[in-house]
Amino acid sequence: MSPPSSPHTRLSLARRLRLQQLVIFEKVVEAGSILAASRELAMTQPAASKSIHELEEQLGAPLFVRGKYGVVLTEFGQVFERHARTMLAQLRYLAEDLNAAQSGSSGHVIVGTLITASATLLPHAITRLRAAAPNVAVTVRVGPNSLLFPALARGELDVVVGFLPLESQRGLPHAEGARLRHVSLYEEALRVVVGSRHRLAGRRKIKASELRELEWIVPTTDSVAFPHVTAFFEHHGLPLPRHPIESISMLTNLELLGSSSMAALMPQSAAAQFVDAGLLCALPVEGLSPFSEVGYTVRSDRAPTAATERFLQALQEAARALRRPR
Repeated sequence: MSPPSSPHTRLSLARRLRLQQLVIFEKVVEAGSILAASRELAMTQPAASKSIHELEEQLGAPLFVRGKYGVVLTEFGQVFERHARTMLAQLRYLAEDLNAAQSGSSGHVIVGTLITASATLLPHAITRLRAAAPNVAVTVRVGPNSLLFPALARGELDVVVGFLPLESQRGLPHAEGARLRHVSLYEEALRVVVGSRHRLAGRRKIKASELRELEWIVPTTDSVAFPHVTAFFEHHGLPLPRHPIESISMLTNLELLGSSSMAALMPQSAAAQFVDAGLLCALPVEGLSPFSEVGYTVRSDRAPTAATERFLQALQEAARALRRPR
């Protein structure tokens, strides 16, 4: 496969590349094989293979290494894939804007979240959105902010919901060159929780010595909340647990709390719904001040689509409802 006789230019790429090629290419990357991608796209494998081959010929370099069990991107393919994602994201924005101009009542919102940061807020917002605009589709992608914010900057997400970065970290441009706008909705605190059948459940007073005896589940050391975990134990004159379970997995923590005598430090909004459901009990322990702001992040260099605007409105309404006295 010979490289192009002259350097690539915007015009030369526009003349050669077809949007369908990008869709097929991205599906092959996601599926890990041309056969699997062709099935998901409802096309024949020879047709998908031909499209990839033509794309490689047009670019003058192989995009994949073919193997017995599928395909893997080459270094050249990784460079192309980063830009292909951005181009497909812009194509999605175009579709959203055209649909909004015609109807304003449909569209697609892709939300990134660290689920422990929005265990209550996000479901309430989605429920409100469905009631106001039932034809707006919502996709939720879970991950840490270190992955979600760059994906937002690349256009792969419309909004990120959850813990906001510290004030000192805001306004810094990401590698993708996009600046992000952070909007705070409320402050989040930690709560000490145990299973509903725990020996301390329902107690009105808890002694510091009783906390020392417990086995603990705490947020991971790289989480926004961890410095406040340290402060909590210092406040009660206790050393940090020697062998805690470090976890931000809600399902794992719920199972551990329900099947053992462990205690956990959990974000208040997440804890509240499990307490209301009778699965957990919040202990009357002081020394847990707010540790972070919960809100949403959007791109500041591009106006949200009509569907995303509807979602942001639902998010703000849900936050106001959650802040009301219960």
